[in-house]
This record gives sequence, C-alpha cells and structure tokens, in this order.
Amino acid sequence: MAWKQGSSPNEAGRWLNDSGSRIIINVQSEITKKVRELSRQMQNQLNEDIKGGPVAFTKRALFFNFIQSGDKRINQIIVRGDQAAYLRTVLNPDEANELYDKIVPTESARLTKQGNISTLNKGISSKKLIIVEEKGKKYLIDTTKKSKKQKAKRVVGIKEKKKRKVVYDFFKNAEDGAKLILSDVNGTFKFTRRID
Repeated sequence: MAWKQGSSPNEAGRWLNDSGSRIIINVQSEITKKVRELSRQMQNQLNEDIKGGPVAFTKRALFFNFIQSGDKRINQIIVRGDQAAYLRTVLNPDEANELYDKIVPTESARLTKQGNISTLNKGISSKKLIIVEEKGKKYLIDTTKKSKKQKAKRVVGIKEKKKRKVVYDFFKNAEDGAKLILSDVNGTFKFTRRID
C-alpha cells in the first residue's frame, strides 16, 4: 500500500503500521549484514595476528549466526566449540594467566612453520617419541636416534607449565565493532559475553 494524500485516518494508520514493520525488518537485515561482515573481519585479523600464520583449524575458528524470534533478532559472533576450548586462553585476557602443560621444543626438534613440534601426536602414538621423567622433569625423547653421534639430539622437548600470551582480544574487538556498527542506529541493544 502506498501513501496517498487525502486518505482516511484509518488508511493512514494501516500505511504507518505496514511501513513501520518493513522499515524494522530492513534495519534488522542491514545490522545482520554488517555483523556478518564484522565476523569475517575479525577472523582475518586473528589470522594476521598469529605468529607464523594460522593452521586450518584456527582459520575457521569464528563464525556468524543470527536467531529470529518474533520481532526480536539476535546476532552472534561465535568461536566454534573445539577451537574455543583450544584458543580460550589466547582470545580471552581473563583466562590468559591460566597455567597449562606444554612441551617446549629444544634446538634439535623439527618444527612446523607455526613453531610446533612436527608430527608430535603421530610420533607419540607410534612410540617414535616417548615422554621420560628424570629428576622431576619430563623430557620428550626421539627413539629413532640411537647412535652415539645422535644421543645429544634425542631430546626434542621438555614438558613445562606455561602461560599462553593473548594474541587477539576477541570480546573487546567484537564489542568495539558492534558499537561502531550501531553508532548511527537508534534503539535498545544488548551485548552479552558467554563462555561455556
């Protein structure tokens, strides 16, 4: 229905109701598009901030979701389940002080471009790499190096308690981006942080 001058008050009221709901839907759709783009930008920024570049697992850590419930729409930027468990301490400064067990590579370890020990899980499962405890310290030993010349190169890692440094403040960047998107929109908006 288009507005026509000289319409009755009832017709004017119907036109306002129809137009108002269309305008609300258009504004919600525009906000959703912008938040979806924000999630892409955040994933790209996370990928750039990771030293040595991200692995495929981290490249797809963030995704966008929206939930429509009546006239209310919820836009979400989410860190996927497995990635959230692994990246929790590098994305959230509140959890960065948590200690965790890490095998720190030695000079004799072959490393991936991300700085991890090459074929670590495969080597442990095939018993090519074993963890040995000596005087309270745990060492990762390469069992394939047996000659006297290679004895010094057998230790490829030392197990220690470490703190992970924050690479990307997920909550701050998400909130700042959302505030920028909504800065020229009138309405009531609610930001929530959820950590499961």
